[in-house]
Amino acid sequence: MKRRDYSGYLYILPFFLVMLFFWYVPIIMSGWFSLTQYNALSTPVFAGLANYKALLQDKIFLKSIRNTLIFVITVVPLETLLGFLTAVWVEKRKTTWLGKFVRNAMFIPSLASASIVSIVWRILLNNEQSPLAFFLSFFRINSSMVLGSKVMVFPALILMEVLMGTGYYMVLYLAYLVDIPESYYEAARLDGASGFQVMRYITAPLIKPAAIMIVFLGVIGTFQSFDMIYIMTGGGPGQGTTATVMLSLYLYSFKYSKIGYGMAIGNLLIILVAFLTFMQRRLLNEKTSSLY
Repeated sequence: MKRRDYSGYLYILPFFLVMLFFWYVPIIMSGWFSLTQYNALSTPVFAGLANYKALLQDKIFLKSIRNTLIFVITVVPLETLLGFLTAVWVEKRKTTWLGKFVRNAMFIPSLASASIVSIVWRILLNNEQSPLAFFLSFFRINSSMVLGSKVMVFPALILMEVLMGTGYYMVLYLAYLVDIPESYYEAARLDGASGFQVMRYITAPLIKPAAIMIVFLGVIGTFQSFDMIYIMTGGGPGQGTTATVMLSLYLYSFKYSKIGYGMAIGNLLIILVAFLTFMQRRLLNEKTSSLY
């Protein structure tokens, strides 16, 4: 009888060990610590589901969920729509210098670190001599008060997030647009279809997989928003005005030393992201790109 060769498993062993110790083990440990009262200094004390029950009564955490949902329902549609419209515009002018310039100018901000971009935005807003402050002065807005105003801080953060993410999603759309056969557009033009009809009945159906992927990536990314909000506002002004779920996780775990409580927040976020990933794969596995 021929002996089975297991040597191939040696090639995946390093990757498996990395996944085991830096992914699965931390998740298991997080699940355990979320069931305890733990502050990183004393011995964990088992508390059952007390942390999860407390989350449902925590006004700051509930406010962070509301804030996160506000970001999701504003940032994701704007990034998805603007990324699509920009991609269509650039694809039609892909050989011109203007199309190449817009493509690069839109994509470069997505390559920069969110922390660096946030620091630059904060400097521009706090400097009364900056071009941004000069522009806002036309609308009688004091730039240095934007991040301290409960009315203006959310629109400012949403605008920053959209400007940072639109270029990335534009490139994803472009990757799908270049694969659409030119013959489809030529046939539509011969039939007298308008530009809007071409976009509605040809372009939009064929890039449906890209749209599904981008929406789910946007939702997952928005739920994980941390860098920009932490640097720009720290969750303020006031108590939890702009705090998100990720920021609450950080504050409870590291600032308030409630490790078990923070782990409970993290586990809820893991479950949500896993569910969204599962739904994305199910939708992408279906027949989603069709002209009919």
